[in-house]
Amino acid sequence: MHRCLVFVIGTRAQLIKVAPVVVACERLGLSVTLLMTGQHQETMQDLIDEFSIRSPQVSAMPASERSTVRSLLYWLPVAYRGVVKQLKLLAKPGVPLDVLVHGDTLSTLVGAVAGRRCGARIVHLESGLSSGRIFDPFPEELCRRLVFRMTDVAMCPNAQAADYMRLHHDALVIDTKGNTIIDAVILAGAVSVGRETNHPYLVVSLHRFQNIYVAQRLSDLVALVERLAESYPIHFVLHPATRRRLEAGGFMARLSNMPNLNLIPRMGYRDFLRLAAGAACVLTDGGSNQEELAALGVPTLVMRERTERPDGLGANAIMEAGIAEGVVQFIHEGRFVQLRHSIMDIHRDGPSHRIAEFLADEGSQYLQANS
Repeated sequence: MHRCLVFVIGTRAQLIKVAPVVVACERLGLSVTLLMTGQHQETMQDLIDEFSIRSPQVSAMPASERSTVRSLLYWLPVAYRGVVKQLKLLAKPGVPLDVLVHGDTLSTLVGAVAGRRCGARIVHLESGLSSGRIFDPFPEELCRRLVFRMTDVAMCPNAQAADYMRLHHDALVIDTKGNTIIDAVILAGAVSVGRETNHPYLVVSLHRFQNIYVAQRLSDLVALVERLAESYPIHFVLHPATRRRLEAGGFMARLSNMPNLNLIPRMGYRDFLRLAAGAACVLTDGGSNQEELAALGVPTLVMRERTERPDGLGANAIMEAGIAEGVVQFIHEGRFVQLRHSIMDIHRDGPSHRIAEFLADEGSQYLQANS
């Protein structure tokens, strides 16, 4: 008997990473529903259309951009009640219910707690990643540690994450041997994207709490972007929360008047990958960006003190803290070219297919074949 699969999704990054798993489940004829928490609104339907997802959607509450701490605090209890309500409506007598949550967002936590309350099996995608510091990054590390405790099936992207879950938590642990973002890049057709060489430019994408909600750090990053724009054209992709913080800090007018700086809203997934793949270098604090750019071999500066993700480090990516001479000198002197790598050898039988196969046979045949 097939299980009823409910993917709880709140953010753009979650939808991108879950999309190839949903598509793989659809191809196997599994019963899939997307339960949207309403945490993000911008481009969400566009992403569903881009990935040609056919599964039905239900909503816990009307979608909006929760781009301030106050709006998130208001959203959290309302979203939780909405997810519980929808799960009870989706549950069918005699049909086992799986609630699939992804990553480390507040929507991940909401989905896991609500699923537990409704007696569902909790399947955590991208499980086992940890920075080793409970409040860094915040709130992501705290969210994932709480979700680990509620997880019944941990779908881990690598052996290190799988070992972490086996050591610390009582869950069925599966090493999916890769991150589903690779499958998303394949579905988007980005592995064949060409690179711009005649007119080099930089791409900047920043949205982490520690970068945009700490006033001095945000001011320092704005000054950094201004100095980099002296040498290279920059495309600064503005998340809604980032735009709001720049406006609140009085930085938008300064940045808008810089001739070498292009401030652009978030865009479709294929368009973003095309932009990033053509860049001379990308500065980002996004974990998903780090993974995507590792697949594409694009020089990447990870603008964080630490990361729980190994993708690209030592190859195409370097941590900000690892640049002894400082980011400005590193970029101005063109040292990022040493980070350029070939596009990753991506296999079509990716982690999304393996996850879907596990869900299709409730894990029994999968475990026998991979034991």
